[in-house]
Amino acid sequence: MKGRGISIAVMLFLFWTVSSASGIEYAVDHLEKNNPGGTTASLKTFDKKGIKDTGKEVSLDIWLKDVPEELISAGFWLSYDPAKVSIVKVEVYDGKTLPGPWDSEMTRYHVNPQGPGTYSAFTCNLSCVKPDKKGEIIIGRVQLSCQDKCTKPIEIKSIATALKDFDSVVGCNGKLYDAVAKPASFAIH
Repeated sequence: MKGRGISIAVMLFLFWTVSSASGIEYAVDHLEKNNPGGTTASLKTFDKKGIKDTGKEVSLDIWLKDVPEELISAGFWLSYDPAKVSIVKVEVYDGKTLPGPWDSEMTRYHVNPQGPGTYSAFTCNLSCVKPDKKGEIIIGRVQLSCQDKCTKPIEIKSIATALKDFDSVVGCNGKLYDAVAKPASFAIH
């Protein structure tokens, strides 16, 4: 009976550990009119549907939501239709071009890492980045241009899901979140 109680306690602990980490996800905040974005002024609308701005440039902030601990690194991988969408600019909230929590010396950008229609950005903070009161951490800003109707979704996910053996979302205790970080996708209409 005592062994069964210990087994149940271990199972509950493992369930709690996995479920608390599995909520982490990428989120997109479309910087529409009256939403300046950033760490302090963002409306955090976290748009899940399409963004209506056909033929225009669209700016959006990329966040991680439901982050269970401080992070030492974060990054994102963009996949898009290069015939319809082009990347105008990608910046990380690292204090160099945008004020934010990451260390600019650690920021890296890779254009077309797996050919046209892919882009990655990665950054670190050696003293770790603490989630805000809602459990969210901002990573970067992306400016896209859409030609005609961009109905094919643009996907944002962890770098590790595209490049094996590369850990991009890492907690300060060394825990890897790439495998459980839910991607975000949206279309520009």
